[in-house]
Amino acid sequence: MLYKKFSYNLDHLLEATPATNIAIAVSGGSDSIALLILMSKWAKDHNTSLTIMSVNHHLREQSLQENEYICNLSHSLGYVHYPLHWDPENNYSNLQARARQGRYQLMTDLCLKLDILTLLTAHHQDDYVENFCIRLERKSGIFGLSGSNVSWFNNVRILKPFYDIPKQQLVEYLVKNNIKWFEDESNSSDKYQRNVIRKNLAKHPLSTTLNLVRINANNHVKSSTQIFITAIAESVKIFDYGFGCVNLLKFLNFPVEIKLHLISFMLITIRGNNHNPRSHSLELIITLLKQKKDFIRTLHGCIIKRISDNLLIYRQFGKSKPNDIALREDDKWDDRFRIKYFDCNKNNITPYVTHLTIPDYSNIRKCLDLELLKYLTLNNHKSILFTLPVIKRLEKVIAIPHISYYDDKSLLKEYQISFEPNFTSRFTHFY
Repeated sequence: MLYKKFSYNLDHLLEATPATNIAIAVSGGSDSIALLILMSKWAKDHNTSLTIMSVNHHLREQSLQENEYICNLSHSLGYVHYPLHWDPENNYSNLQARARQGRYQLMTDLCLKLDILTLLTAHHQDDYVENFCIRLERKSGIFGLSGSNVSWFNNVRILKPFYDIPKQQLVEYLVKNNIKWFEDESNSSDKYQRNVIRKNLAKHPLSTTLNLVRINANNHVKSSTQIFITAIAESVKIFDYGFGCVNLLKFLNFPVEIKLHLISFMLITIRGNNHNPRSHSLELIITLLKQKKDFIRTLHGCIIKRISDNLLIYRQFGKSKPNDIALREDDKWDDRFRIKYFDCNKNNITPYVTHLTIPDYSNIRKCLDLELLKYLTLNNHKSILFTLPVIKRLEKVIAIPHISYYDDKSLLKEYQISFEPNFTSRFTHFY
């Protein structure tokens, strides 16, 4: 019965874009072990390649034992297991959020390396209810309150086929089939907000009611999503230079919730990460936009600048500038720009990617053609220029591919650069 429900859910989630290669995230808990067993049967029934991934966060002594069990179980089912490792780097502030970010980054990086574009996680119905309570406490908007069965991270699609299956059914399935799992001892600690909420839910018969509220929120989101897609199509342009522009004449006609979500979407995309901006900061921007006056603000690692009926959003380096990277065949700079280098073995001095400095600009400004950038950025070309990737050899600027500057024309075919932020929604299109 459980397999039939799981199979129905997964078939439905995959209906629009089927996958022949699928990865699953396994932690050792009852939910993820159930996912491994059920997915193993489903993959064989559907002739689908399956890859197992687990992440050791090096925060619990039990983790090594769990990973060994997952490895043995995967091999016994006939699948390859990839053990991944996340290093907390002796920084234990905001630990759960950082661990989650690191976990998804590791798994999706491996997915892309293995040419896998679909990853399954074992989030179940109880998780959705807990998430709803957490977001309710944070006063999230309707998009935040809803729980999505499909999401994206690092351009990898994340599916949650247990979305309407309670944890108890997964535990009962494992017990019935005599399958071992591990309990995370940290789940009993009141140190984390989720654990406190979980205990409170266990005391009161509220989970069904909350789940109905979540379903209602999701239904609202389904209708709002089409409006959101329309808002992006009609009012947003995101350029391959790594900045975005919003047409306020169109934008200001949409509902407040859509406007908040769209600004958040823009900031996350331009900054190139998966963290949501604070809701009160977004509300301040919407309030400023109502005043119909030009302004400039910083938020979420970005500059937000109103220029008449346009809102320009671009990267702000601030005190924390992106790290320089030595060029390999394929690399990423500032979590935003994909750089392919086609001449890595011909020169003994490896070029590197960095940002433009004032002295650099002074030395080469007479050679730069910024007319197109000037037009696209509403005369903010110099601000954008200093956020673009610059190729240097030793200390000399040899290329700024975005504006077709090359110290030597032979370099023209050596570099290919595109704007590929770590976060890219399926709604995103670049100009």
